[in-house]
Amino acid sequence: MAHRGRCPRCGSERVWRNGVRWRKATVLDGDRAVYVGDVPVRRLRCGCCGARWSRTPERIESRAHYQACVVARAVARVVVDGEPTAVAREHECDRGTLGRWVERVAKVAEPARLSRVLIAAADEPTLPAPPTARTSRSARLTALGARAIAVLAMLEALASLYGLPPPGLAHARRFMPADAAPTVRTATRGGGSVMA
Repeated sequence: MAHRGRCPRCGSERVWRNGVRWRKATVLDGDRAVYVGDVPVRRLRCGCCGARWSRTPERIESRAHYQACVVARAVARVVVDGEPTAVAREHECDRGTLGRWVERVAKVAEPARLSRVLIAAADEPTLPAPPTARTSRSARLTALGARAIAVLAMLEALASLYGLPPPGLAHARRFMPADAAPTVRTATRGGGSVMA
């Protein structure tokens, strides 16, 4: 938290510390999801233009409470292994939250587009074979789970190719332009809403 950097708006090096706020997050510590209740976030202010922003703390990639590493692991476990109640208990979240995570990961990008990005970036393109998704009571949920696990596999392959630390879900914006996210209709393949 010592380095202040440059102003993101005007580029000035005249940056002042402007206090600290505290936030909470759930991160992976080894194989366990751990709740951290006191993560310091440094506030900064530009001396030239007056812009204010917060410096992202180490190991906390997003503003979301559950970090991408927890979401990616939980989605992979619930899609491949099933047992949503056990996975929810292990990751300290609700079963409904797991369902929303699967839907959101499936909506990150079209798997075909991710595979085109991977093939274009690799010298010797080899597409990863995603794990087999478990069969659900609903064909829609089975397709959604298969799509989510394919997206996770492609993002992991891209992150590995570029030498980025896992999980690949944390770097999804780097690989896909903003217009590449599919619509809700194409993500569910059935036209139903995925918003919960």
